[in-house]
Amino acid sequence: MRSRKMAFASMLIMLATLLPTAAIVMSEESVAQSASEPMMLNPIKIYLGEGMSMTPLPPESADEFQSIVIPNGFIKDGFFGFGLLPVGHTSYRAVGEWRSEPLRETINLGGKVEISIFGTRDEGSGSVSSDFIFEVLRGSEPLTQLSVMSQRINEGIDTRISATGWFPSNNDTTVEAGTTISLRIQARCQGGAIMKYGSSDVDSGIEFSSNSLSIQNIYMDKEKVTVEYKDAFMVPWIKLYTEIRINQIIQPNIQMQSQMNTINRTREIIWERESPAGTYQIDASLSYSPMGDRNVSYQAMLKVIEPEVSFGKKIRSLISDWLWLLVLLVVVVVALVFISKQRKKTWKRRFRELPPAAGSLKLKQKKKAWKRAEKEKRKFERERRKVEKEEDSEEYEGEEGYSLFKKKKAKRGPVTTRTPRVKAVALSIDSSEELEL
Repeated sequence: MRSRKMAFASMLIMLATLLPTAAIVMSEESVAQSASEPMMLNPIKIYLGEGMSMTPLPPESADEFQSIVIPNGFIKDGFFGFGLLPVGHTSYRAVGEWRSEPLRETINLGGKVEISIFGTRDEGSGSVSSDFIFEVLRGSEPLTQLSVMSQRINEGIDTRISATGWFPSNNDTTVEAGTTISLRIQARCQGGAIMKYGSSDVDSGIEFSSNSLSIQNIYMDKEKVTVEYKDAFMVPWIKLYTEIRINQIIQPNIQMQSQMNTINRTREIIWERESPAGTYQIDASLSYSPMGDRNVSYQAMLKVIEPEVSFGKKIRSLISDWLWLLVLLVVVVVALVFISKQRKKTWKRRFRELPPAAGSLKLKQKKKAWKRAEKEKRKFERERRKVEKEEDSEEYEGEEGYSLFKKKKAKRGPVTTRTPRVKAVALSIDSSEELEL
């Protein structure tokens, strides 16, 4: 019995010692398996451009192209190397080297590599057979070398010259930030030719797979939708193909703006859009090509939440929204109070002109009495001015001198002085009876 217990204990000890070893082996296998999985890359083409440059933006024009001479590689060295006889050999000569701008981000290269250029010869010069060597360089370090043998270049026709190869299968070929990607071309051509590039018809360049352009994230709130992306070639964002779908509906690219995110070293494209609370499906696509070819895409389900606002914030928001109306009401009330006080002062001053007997009248009757008295005053003033005007005209007629138009003397009695009727009206007010106007 005791021996069985000892055997069972020894088995437990052995199992306890083997479990960590098995876990370590399994974790190492999983790490190795994950490391062996190739990185996901997207197809891209870098075009040869003006000034021996390379850019992922396709040429815009079909008429304007660039050209460079494919030199004549024939060397006449007949008769023991003295060149006295028209025989010799053809050697490789450098055509040119095209270089991209230094990369802003570290990228990976992989997949199939296809290099294509266009060659031609002048009319009447016939056709030639040429050999080409293409080298893709990382800085000054060759990454891959492709060759084309016995390529026939005809006169007057743009001949497409293509070479195909492969980068390593794990997509682990990296190009560090600050490094350039170059294409170096050499040709062995007897008689020479012309190489064309830089237009949409002769779009010479390199095709491969890369992660130079990638969408990092998508954000959404009630006012805008933001797409965050990285571009190793730093192409102007306005020249990128951009498309965003919200619930399968394409959004117009009219109200767009861009800004740099200095924290993540990314660029953001912002679409201004009012979005109520809810869940939205966002599909975003970016591409170097204006037609959307070889694009990178990103899909996300985002939720816009209505933020909770406290009672105090609601009150402050309500006050701030209607503050102008409150100020206007206060101004109107103050103006009305001021006008009312001024009117009261004015009527008190007017009532002091009435006789003492009018003090017992009501306010409305006082106002009527003052208006009647004021009316009589104005009437008296008009009559007084009329009398003064007539007296002035009589004095003018009595003066010596000739007048072409003379007024006839008005036949009237002696001038009498009139007294204002206001006083009579004021004195006729009896305190025992109401004033009738």
